[in-house]
Amino acid sequence: MVDYYPLIARAVGSLNPNTSEQRHALYDRARKTLVDQLRINDPTLSNTDVKAESAALEAAIQRIERDFMRRAVPPPPPPRSRRAPGPPSAAPAEPAGYRDLPPLADTGKRWRILAGVGVAALLLIGGFAAYSYLPRNLSAMRSDMRSMATPSRSAPVAAAESADDRSNYVRLRQLVYYRTNQPVGTLVVDKNQAFLYVVRPNVSALRYNIGVGPECTALSGLYHVVRKEDTAKQAEETLGARVLYLDKDYRIHGSSAAIPPGKLAGCIRLVDDDVIYLYDRTPLESRVVVAN
Repeated sequence: MVDYYPLIARAVGSLNPNTSEQRHALYDRARKTLVDQLRINDPTLSNTDVKAESAALEAAIQRIERDFMRRAVPPPPPPRSRRAPGPPSAAPAEPAGYRDLPPLADTGKRWRILAGVGVAALLLIGGFAAYSYLPRNLSAMRSDMRSMATPSRSAPVAAAESADDRSNYVRLRQLVYYRTNQPVGTLVVDKNQAFLYVVRPNVSALRYNIGVGPECTALSGLYHVVRKEDTAKQAEETLGARVLYLDKDYRIHGSSAAIPPGKLAGCIRLVDDDVIYLYDRTPLESRVVVAN
């Protein structure tokens, strides 16, 4: 559990003006930032851990408020001694040598410097805390995006592709932003757009270019991968290098040539490089949702 007191105390100390409204606005931002960072942590924290961290933050906030209220209450005046009435006393004599003392130093400058150092330390601590809560797979996602943007192609496929096909980045296998209510790992076939999406975490999906043949004209609904077959050694050119069988004998399979969307025979067809990549990462019983 993190000790949030030093971090919040430095932030409160840098407020100008340091009013109750400013402090509570800072506390609200701290609460929201903490919850947001804990929710995106990888591995995901349990609700119990999140509540414990939030409770630690609240305890630090209450401690700071108690300290602030103690400092805000003025000390009681010293008791006045009762003296017998008499003639007014003369003004107290000025201490000897007072006029020879040097002028008082400007202590305000010192406090401004200390406040600046405190703000810099707070920024460093906050930046380190934010970095430590970032998803651990961020670098892996970037690596996937680079590899998806420039996938390797086999020699026959490279020879078959035209210059326009090679330059069409949209049709390459790549990681894309994708919102869906389907669980992670689901294959979503969009026949109209001629894309196959594999749902990934963090509102993303791995997108493949597909061709839709006449065998799958009526294909629609929820299916599952019931069988997988490596056809590379069987010289089965019509099915490509790999086949994923769905319910009712529908198939997602490969092709040794480039895919002109919607113009090939068969069912759901990908280039061999893509279907091998999909085959190796799709377990049996995976959900397949086909949308028209």
